[in-house]
Amino acid sequence: MSAAHQSLFREIYQVPGLYDQLLLPHYFDGVEDTELVRRVMERHYGRPGGGHGLTVAELGCGTGRVTACLTPYARRLRATDYSRSMIDTFRARYPEAEALRQETKLAVRRMLDEGLAGSFDIVGAFWSLSYPLMDFFEELGAAGIVPRVDLAQGRQEAGGLVRDILRLLAPGGHLLALFFDSETPEQQLVTRAWEKVAPFPGTGRGYTREILLEELQGAEARGEGRLRYSRLGGIAVAPSPEAARVWFTTVHMKSLPVLMDDPHVYREVRAFVDARTQPSGEVFIPTGAYVIDFWAGPAGRHIPRSRVGAA
Repeated sequence: MSAAHQSLFREIYQVPGLYDQLLLPHYFDGVEDTELVRRVMERHYGRPGGGHGLTVAELGCGTGRVTACLTPYARRLRATDYSRSMIDTFRARYPEAEALRQETKLAVRRMLDEGLAGSFDIVGAFWSLSYPLMDFFEELGAAGIVPRVDLAQGRQEAGGLVRDILRLLAPGGHLLALFFDSETPEQQLVTRAWEKVAPFPGTGRGYTREILLEELQGAEARGEGRLRYSRLGGIAVAPSPEAARVWFTTVHMKSLPVLMDDPHVYREVRAFVDARTQPSGEVFIPTGAYVIDFWAGPAGRHIPRSRVGAA
């Protein structure tokens, strides 16, 4: 992949305002993804307002769309993203936050090197963990996306990133994440397209989610906390067939020439959109999300207080 193609691959995140402009609203059980995060926060900490005083980190913060669900609870907020334009927008929205332009794995390592292990009540990663975990299995080179030969080493390093993220949590803190469901019709179409460029590692496009859950389950088994997650079906709503096609070609497929010039990809996207276009002209795209919540605390939290007292 040439330098020009590498730049194009990330253009959706680098051009100011482009991602937010093209982002489709996603609804799960009748609410948007941001409401899912608000509900989790309210379940743990009550209604937003003064007096919470939490220390919060957000990884892959983008322009701060989901951050608004966290700020009412935050005394201190540190946010990271690799995109300069997104961090610039984030800083304008949240001038009191500490916003750093950095890749997720480097940002996590920096916080640990600064002695911030055990410092954060909330670590959030909303739709943003798949890419940094996938980076351990592939790289962008002159020949394109090059899969890593040593899959076991990549798995070990990806797991290490998850464990390092957990090290940031204060006792009683939460890792909150939203992760796409790779098995939905929307994501299956995208998977078939990207497999024309390079194969996905492990079990396929859902491998990064599996790694995350395996590591969190392992932490739970070691008595380091409790994992709760759920899968929700939903739809993304495009205002028109053209907006739906752009959602696939520009957001999902990054306008990559090898995909844009493939007539099979073009026909499949068009057929998918046409089949889901409503009489109103809107397009309902089936989608899905995993809501992941890991609480850092002792295994004894599971035991009823009456039993603990009796013991």
